[in-house]
Amino acid sequence: MSEAVLLLRRARDRGGDAPAPGSAGSAGGVPAAGGPSPRRKRGRRRRFYPEHRVYRARCSFLDLSEEQVLRRYRLDKAAIAGLCRELGADLESLTGRSHALPVAVKVTSALTFLASGSFQTATRAATGISQSAMSNCLAQFLEALQRRAPRYIAFPPPPAAAPAPAAAAFPGVLGLVGGMHVALRAPSENEPAYRNAGNYHSMNMQVVCDAAGAITNVVAKFPGSCPNAAVLENSALARLLDGARPDGAWLLGDRSYPLKPWLMTPIAAPRGAAEERYNALHHRALAALRRTLALLRLRFRCLDKGRGCLQYAPQKVCQIFLACCILHNIALRRRMPLELPEGLPPPETEPDLPPLPPPPGQISSEARAVRARIVQQVKDGLG
Repeated sequence: MSEAVLLLRRARDRGGDAPAPGSAGSAGGVPAAGGPSPRRKRGRRRRFYPEHRVYRARCSFLDLSEEQVLRRYRLDKAAIAGLCRELGADLESLTGRSHALPVAVKVTSALTFLASGSFQTATRAATGISQSAMSNCLAQFLEALQRRAPRYIAFPPPPAAAPAPAAAAFPGVLGLVGGMHVALRAPSENEPAYRNAGNYHSMNMQVVCDAAGAITNVVAKFPGSCPNAAVLENSALARLLDGARPDGAWLLGDRSYPLKPWLMTPIAAPRGAAEERYNALHHRALAALRRTLALLRLRFRCLDKGRGCLQYAPQKVCQIFLACCILHNIALRRRMPLELPEGLPPPETEPDLPPLPPPPGQISSEARAVRARIVQQVKDGLG
């Protein structure tokens, strides 16, 4: 008697009519006509949970001291509670499940990621939720905060705007404009467009702030290879200031921007004490912008390239940056101190890249005349 026949008899004795090898329904044969294949059966399997599930302990910011809250979330308890109330309509769960995440957990989970600069797998230990839940919390928080951006970031309309007082008494400063590169993983589409002059992939974020460091305008949509001048030229801010602006008011920018009637830049080759004084005042006024960008990296370490690039698509990186700017303004209005954990390294600064010279004929005679009048004011002040 063959070995195959013995195996079939043993299977039949156990109570089942085993199909013959190679017949329909066997493990190595073709499935019966009309019946689902084993692969499709596996695809329809449902995940069964135990009757009594064990959930991780969720952390509440109310159980922490004020100092611990500032260190972990970069905001105080009152500011976090205000965010929970404001974003509650968007973040509150629509289902009646008993273990749906509360609004406070979603807000603090997103703040933990933005403040720590760690990826989601490293922050779930502090939040008490899974990585997938952490990802959902961050996405919902960013969407809800982006809808409310005009409440916190608004450039004053030129007809009614008053020039912000400059720290260095530079006349007529309406705002300080500059760029900040936020590193991200290489996108799968149009990868070369995101490689900047520093030879890493990034988004070039344009920021306008006042002398106090409050951010008044953000343009977050251009890839890292786009120069600062091109970002400004293609922004709604440039179209706004080209149309109308207060008399005697302008933005200040560094040498990466071209001189315009509403944008004052340094003089490349100053001649005389008045032009040198103009450059000195200009550099001193722009210090507020440099402090603001450095503070953004310090407060929200997810923007620091030294901690690793953001592992997200460009659109979500732009949402993250906008959220950090909104939270920065909230912290500034509430005069919150920046409490950083001990031993945290300083943020990595961007290298000074040589600015691109403007094309011949790009600088208008009106822009030169405006800058000449400012130089004359500086000269009269020296005299």
